[in-house]
Amino acid sequence: MKKSSASSSAAISTAISNPVAQADWEGLRTFAAFIESGSFSGAARTLEVTHATVSRRLQMLEQAMQAPLFTRRGDDTELTRLGETVLAAARAMQEQTAQLARTLAGEDLRLEGKLRIATTDAFGSLFLAPRLPLLLQRWPSLDVEFTMSHQTVSLARRDADLAIRFARPQDGDLIARPLGKLAYYLCGTADVVAAWREDRKSAPFVGYDDGVPDIPETLWHGIHAAGNPVRLRSASLAAQCMAARAGVGMALLPRYLLAPELTPAEPQAQLERELWAVFHRDLKAVPRLRAVLDWLEQCCRDL
Repeated sequence: MKKSSASSSAAISTAISNPVAQADWEGLRTFAAFIESGSFSGAARTLEVTHATVSRRLQMLEQAMQAPLFTRRGDDTELTRLGETVLAAARAMQEQTAQLARTLAGEDLRLEGKLRIATTDAFGSLFLAPRLPLLLQRWPSLDVEFTMSHQTVSLARRDADLAIRFARPQDGDLIARPLGKLAYYLCGTADVVAAWREDRKSAPFVGYDDGVPDIPETLWHGIHAAGNPVRLRSASLAAQCMAARAGVGMALLPRYLLAPELTPAEPQAQLERELWAVFHRDLKAVPRLRAVLDWLEQCCRDL
C-alpha cells in the first residue's frame, strides 16, 4: 500500500479534532476492510454487503472527515495522511471490539449457545458433519456453525471460535491442541488405477487449482504428477473426491475420503499432514469450547 501526503495538515487537524466521533462504526469497519482487501469488491465479500454499500459508506465517511482518505490510481490505493490516521483508529476500534467479544465469550459459562468452527469444506462436510450426533446427543443445547474455506480466519477478531488448521500457529495468543495426522493416499477407480500402473506418466489426474499453490498436496502433485494430464482442477477436496469416484482420474485424498469405489494405488500413504484445533486463549475456560474440543479429539481417533 503506497502512502500519499495529499491531505494538508490543516485538513487533518480539522477532521480529527472532532473526528472519529463524526463517523459511524460501519463506515470505519468498511474503510478498514477496503484497505485490507485492496478493492471495493473484496471489502464487499468480507462484509457480506454489496459493492454499492461499500462505496456509499466510504463516501459518507469522507464527508464526515471533511477530507479525502485515499486516492485510486489504477489498481493502487494511496492513503492520505488523514487516511492513515483514520485507518489506525478503525483498527484500534476493531481490536477493542474483538477483545470485548472474547471477554464476554470467556465469561459465558453455559454449556449452550453458538460455537463457530472454521474448517475446510471436505473436513467439515464429509468428516465432522456426519459425526455431529456424537456431540449434540450429549449437549443438545449447543448450536454448532461451520465456516468452511481454505482462507485462514482471524480468531482474534472472532471470525470463528475455533479453527481446524494443518500447521501449528506461532501466535502467542492462540492455543493449539493436536488432533492427530491426516494420511493421504493416491487412489482412483479400479480401471483408472490399472491404467496408472500400466503407464504412470499418461494416467489422468484430479488436482488443485491455482488458488492454493503452496499447500503440501499441490507441491506433491507438482513433483509426482507434473507431466500427467489433469482432468479436473479444484480447491474443493470434496469435488476432487467425487470426480475420482466417477473415474475422472487419480486423486490424492485423505483416508477418511477413501470410498468403496476408490482403490489405493499403493498401500503406503504418500503424504501426512498434522491436524490442530486452535482457539484464542481468552476462550480456554468456556465449557462449550471444551466440550467441542473433547468431541473433536474423539472424532479424530478415526483418522
